[in-house]
Amino acid sequence: MKPLSVGNIVSAGLRIYRDNFKKYYKLAFISYLWVLVPVYGWAKYSAIMGLLGRLAYGEVTEQPETVRDARRYTNGKMWKFLATGLLTSLILLGAIIAYAIVILIVSAIAGVIFSQGSNSILTTIGILAVVAVVLLFIFGSIWLISRLFLVELPLAIEEGINAASTINRSWQLTKGAVGRIQLVVFIAFLISIPIGLLINIVGTILQLAIGVGYETAGSNELGALATLFYFIFVLAAGALMIPFWQAIKAVVYYDLKVRREGMGIDLRK
Repeated sequence: MKPLSVGNIVSAGLRIYRDNFKKYYKLAFISYLWVLVPVYGWAKYSAIMGLLGRLAYGEVTEQPETVRDARRYTNGKMWKFLATGLLTSLILLGAIIAYAIVILIVSAIAGVIFSQGSNSILTTIGILAVVAVVLLFIFGSIWLISRLFLVELPLAIEEGINAASTINRSWQLTKGAVGRIQLVVFIAFLISIPIGLLINIVGTILQLAIGVGYETAGSNELGALATLFYFIFVLAAGALMIPFWQAIKAVVYYDLKVRREGMGIDLRK
């Protein structure tokens, strides 16, 4: 086991996604169906996200598991996965609230400065303050999301991990690696663009079919059928890239684990 380059991380994630597409896509599609069920379904969705990450990690460490074995492990932590998602959401919400307070204060100060009008120095200061707040939001969001990028992976793979400690684990592993993570995300995003464009084209065609169906006299059945197909398409399309991103996360987790601790983690004791 050795550290990977950014290109190798993306290549490995893409290869895992390609080689296990049928198996992973089925799990991702089922997870999207579970989202429709409040609370319990959300916990199942979260557990399947962890399951996909665990399966992908098994591939990158050459210790593959069957879906059945991996699911037995992640299902046992189903509610911990949901708690992890809730805690992560609260952290992001807290950051948004803090930013809102900052922007209100800066906006009030900038408003007072701009009201002076004739003082060019104060106006420049006000503009710079607004720009600084915008940049703070952009880079602060990137930094925070990067630090929380791996929250479900330690819980899905390591022993003795709960909702709080898995977030702390992600925080530890991603320390000093924000730029690296964002470069991986950027390259992976570029790879996913063609699929995204195809999904948007098909979605637009289905939306047009829905409009035509309902606008044509006596064709409500056609419109209803098109709506049903569109709903199924949204679920199917939404699940398409989930395994790819979970595979990318698993490889990033592996790479950071090797860099931080010099070795991988056994899936089983």
